[in-house]
Amino acid sequence: MKKLVSLDLSGYFFLSPLLKLENPDLKMLVQNLKELKELYLDSVNISAQGNDWCQIISSSLPDLRTLSLRNCYLSGPIDSSLLELRSLSVLRVDFNDLASEVPDFLANFSGLTTLSLASCSLLGSFPEKIFEIPTLQNLDLSNNVLLSGNLSSNQLKGEIPNWIWEIGNGSLRYLNLSDNLLHGFQEPYKFPSLMLVLDLHRNQFQGELPFPSFSSIFVYYSHNFFTNSIPNDIGVFLSETLFFFISNNNLTGEIPPSICNATKLEALDLSANALTGSIPPCLPNNSVLGILSLGKNKLSGTIPDTFSVNCRLKTLDLQNNTLNGKIPGSLVNCPFLEVLNIGNNRFEDTFPCMLTKTHLHVLILRSNKFYGDLHCPRPFQEWSFLQIIDISTNNFSGDFSLLPFSLWKGMINGNDNKKSQYNHLRLDFLEVQKYYQDTVTVTMKGQEMELTKILLIFTSIDFSNNKFHGEIPYSIGDLKSLYGLNLSHNELTGPIPASIGNLTQLGSLDLSVNKLTGKIPVELASLTYLPFLNLSYNRLFGKIPEGSQFQTFSAASFEGNDGLYGFPVDTSCYEKGSSISPPGFQTEEVHLKKEIDWDYVSAALGFAVAFGSTVWLTLHCKRWREMLFGKVDQIYLKFFRRW
Repeated sequence: MKKLVSLDLSGYFFLSPLLKLENPDLKMLVQNLKELKELYLDSVNISAQGNDWCQIISSSLPDLRTLSLRNCYLSGPIDSSLLELRSLSVLRVDFNDLASEVPDFLANFSGLTTLSLASCSLLGSFPEKIFEIPTLQNLDLSNNVLLSGNLSSNQLKGEIPNWIWEIGNGSLRYLNLSDNLLHGFQEPYKFPSLMLVLDLHRNQFQGELPFPSFSSIFVYYSHNFFTNSIPNDIGVFLSETLFFFISNNNLTGEIPPSICNATKLEALDLSANALTGSIPPCLPNNSVLGILSLGKNKLSGTIPDTFSVNCRLKTLDLQNNTLNGKIPGSLVNCPFLEVLNIGNNRFEDTFPCMLTKTHLHVLILRSNKFYGDLHCPRPFQEWSFLQIIDISTNNFSGDFSLLPFSLWKGMINGNDNKKSQYNHLRLDFLEVQKYYQDTVTVTMKGQEMELTKILLIFTSIDFSNNKFHGEIPYSIGDLKSLYGLNLSHNELTGPIPASIGNLTQLGSLDLSVNKLTGKIPVELASLTYLPFLNLSYNRLFGKIPEGSQFQTFSAASFEGNDGLYGFPVDTSCYEKGSSISPPGFQTEEVHLKKEIDWDYVSAALGFAVAFGSTVWLTLHCKRWREMLFGKVDQIYLKFFRRW
């Protein structure tokens, strides 16, 4: 062990420590490792004061070059004894409660390349001398609210001073100034030629989009107020870039053809601007691109049918544009596709059955001109991963009862193999997960809501505002993990299947404005966690089921069904416990009963009471009157059918 040069006992530094140094303690662990050059104890519970851990390490490890003690329950302040580590190049002590000022003597580490002090409860003013370290490349001071001059998430205002680009004699490689109130750049300025990461998102920058350095790997300008068009030669500066995010600005004009030079792009987000023109054919043809987000612009034309045979695309978001045409057949070359959102455009095509062969989790086709039925050939009927489908407000039609919901495994086994209820769709590209989240807008509980993280346990179906006919199949009850079901504004007939009572996760059920008949299944009353229900404007009849959850629904959930009675509709004629009920209105059958009573007096008395009650109810109860006349019409039609 005395010859050991590198020791790594780290856990995941953002998790609670799993290992605690007690026996041996820190001193016993390192005292004989005189030749150690790298020490990684991230997420190891050391629980030591500043002068203790600093002195132990500096006296025992004279040749140490890398010291990483993130999330180790260390206290401050950082002790000057660390200066004995003359070869120290990397110092990371993030996520420790140092609760002290940043010491000036850190500027004396002449070979320091990385200084990371994020989330350390630092105080006071950050020493500008540290910026003068000639070798400094990476500096992270984020999430230290009480630190004056902090870089990220600390409400910095004004312009970025031009001296910051001279840190390390121009060798600065990482700079995060996100989540501040910065609005510009002090002139003159020039980004360091070796800068790899520049994060300026969520500020108030205005004017033209600044060119990144030629070596940039990660460029994040989203959520600002940049205007004008994207520079025509922007692609020249993105030849090495993996992630380019400029969403939520005020950019106009077309996507420049030079973007085709960015052949290494893994994620491109230009969404939520005012870009016009068409989609460059080179973008779908980029075989390394994993995220292409161009939604919420004013793009027109068609989707280029140029998806590479080696397509790695996981997210294609083109929502809210004016795109038209068909879904390109080459999209089937993207087997890893998880999110396809082309809602609110002008596409005119049939249902994309070919996509069942992808890993699609989210399919949004809402508000287009899609037509035809959803009956895919047998090899294309199984959706293994689909959890959200929204095809509302199109011209889809066909017999709804023929849909094979029992093959929609993503909604049947929605909670299986998901370790945590907080798991959501994740992207595997470097650290892009921290900066980009798939979002989707769904109609839930009668209102639109935006999901900024798509949880794997969230499943929903929205087929509303189409022309589907036929009955709701019993197999819909197989979708055990379903949370939202919206089949409203179609031409569905028949009864509500009792199997919907099996959907115990259901949080929103909308079957309104159809031609559904029969009684409301009592099984629906067992859905004790159903906060939203809309069965209005159908042809339902009978008593509304009783249940604790049903007591929370208003009459609006049932209006437009003249044959329904019971709480919460008009109950003035049928109070709970009353012996009076709508005679013969619970079914569509007309039961004619003949009874012979030889007791004339009893018969006369019974007739008088019944006739009087009927007349009184007809005159004084609107609900009774509507149902009575409706039943008379039904009887009339049964005996006097049209010729």
